Amino acid sequence: MKASLAVCILAALLAVGSCLQCEVCFAQGNSCTSSMQTCVPGQDTCVIVLMEIMLAGVKTQTTVKACATSSECKIGPISVNFGKGMTMKMSSACCVGEACKTTTVTVPPADTKTNGRNCPGCYTMPSGQCREETVDCMGAETHCIDATMTVQSDF
Repeated sequence: MKASLAVCILAALLAVGSCLQCEVCFAQGNSCTSSMQTCVPGQDTCVIVLMEIMLAGVKTQTTVKACATSSECKIGPISVNFGKGMTMKMSSACCVGEACKTTTVTVPPADTKTNGRNCPGCYTMPSGQCREETVDCMGAETHCIDATMTVQSDF
């Protein structure tokens, strides 16, 4: 009887530890709120991401909160320069439990000093032709990326 009680208590404790819950949301602005969702096994932390896009002098921010793995928390701030006045900066922070209520994420200020590196780059608005140009890298931007994406906004 004592052994089965100990096994039940241990099983209950293990089950509680494997049911991480995070707020999961996506919204324009520097915050978002939603209900808590149970993370899938292997996701051991919550992440808050703040993305800032600057296009022709207009800045927009987007916040994402989700479940993640702790290995994803090692990613530092990201800065991408698309050329023609379009940049994207992204920062994230990981947290668990009550700490997520007070965790804040900020995007570091832009470093506009060129660093001597450059990359091919282009972007286009819908139905436009992308004409590749050389983009001067700034600050800590040290790598070129090749990505194709379509951005759709319902805002």
